[in-house]
Amino acid sequence: MKKSLTSMFIMLVLVAPALAQKIHKGLPVVKATATVADYKIGKELVKGNWNIMPEISPDVLRVPVHKAKENFTFYTNTDSISFAVKAGKSYRFYVNLNDTAYALTELQGYGFEAVEFNERQPAAAYTLLYEENRSNAYLQELRTTYNLDAIVAGAANDTEKALRMVNWVHKQWQHNGMNEPSSPDALTILAEAKEGKQFRCVEYGIVTTAALNAIGLPARTMGLKMQEVETIEFGAGHVLLEVYLPDLKKWVMLDGQFDVMPVLNNVPLNAVEFQQAIANNYSKLEIRSISGTSKAQYVNWVYPYLYYFDVKFDNREGVALERETVDGKSSLMLVPVGAKVPEVFQRKYPMQMYKYTNSLADLYQAPVLPAAATTASR
Repeated sequence: MKKSLTSMFIMLVLVAPALAQKIHKGLPVVKATATVADYKIGKELVKGNWNIMPEISPDVLRVPVHKAKENFTFYTNTDSISFAVKAGKSYRFYVNLNDTAYALTELQGYGFEAVEFNERQPAAAYTLLYEENRSNAYLQELRTTYNLDAIVAGAANDTEKALRMVNWVHKQWQHNGMNEPSSPDALTILAEAKEGKQFRCVEYGIVTTAALNAIGLPARTMGLKMQEVETIEFGAGHVLLEVYLPDLKKWVMLDGQFDVMPVLNNVPLNAVEFQQAIANNYSKLEIRSISGTSKAQYVNWVYPYLYYFDVKFDNREGVALERETVDGKSSLMLVPVGAKVPEVFQRKYPMQMYKYTNSLADLYQAPVLPAAATTASR
């Protein structure tokens, strides 16, 4: 009996330090020896989409809640932790990386709500410029170098052309949110991707936009920003694009990083329509993707960014253009009715290049299409 008690005491002494490591500064701890982590929201497992970054404190992971609560599990390469997440609630824990650094991680549960914009203004207050594709040497080089006509050959309509093109760009490199090209233009990006370089969401937007313009479909890059754009230190924005489909006479959102086009009732959606559909018609919402991107994973990831929307006033293609501005501002930002006009990006970068509007007519005016461009798109 005495021997058994002694053995039990020794075991408790050995186990106690390990138990103590499960709490740090009053919060639970999970261990990791790799910087990449997975997580599961409900039944959807998201692999390799989270980087453990002790230098960001707290590092915020927003969790979508479609019902009263959502089961959430965070997986490192050696450990895991689970929460029942509710909308409007926060949950904190530490990731102990390599038994040294502690990464404070915060889960923020959020629900889904359609944002409101001004739909009564009948005419646009601004003029936005788009590529007319008339003897544009830059686009001709892009079109011939990468044989873009072959990518869309035989497509039944403009929607199919757009889907094929965004899929082609999606496959040109693997996403890397920390890399930038030597020059922010499609030809440079594609040339450096051939050398094995990887780029951000920004570059997917630039290349897809240029490729669509090259085949005669007017397109523009679009910046998305979270409602908390001024207070979040990292990851407050995303870049994708919109293309104007002449046969549908409407703007349509595409995301080259994820290879997606949102569709509701068989009608492709622009970025604002997509936000409204997530909030009001999620069950009927479709994510079209040649590469098979998951609807739940993409919607859950992108939804927080669908709050502020911005595009350039001058969307022409080329590397040596003198860009047109409006009152010295290069971009137009759509702001929800009653929302704060953001002045700072990620706590420290002044947002000085924007004119602001809450009118959908300003953002979604149809581009002026020359006859040559209209013919080329069909």
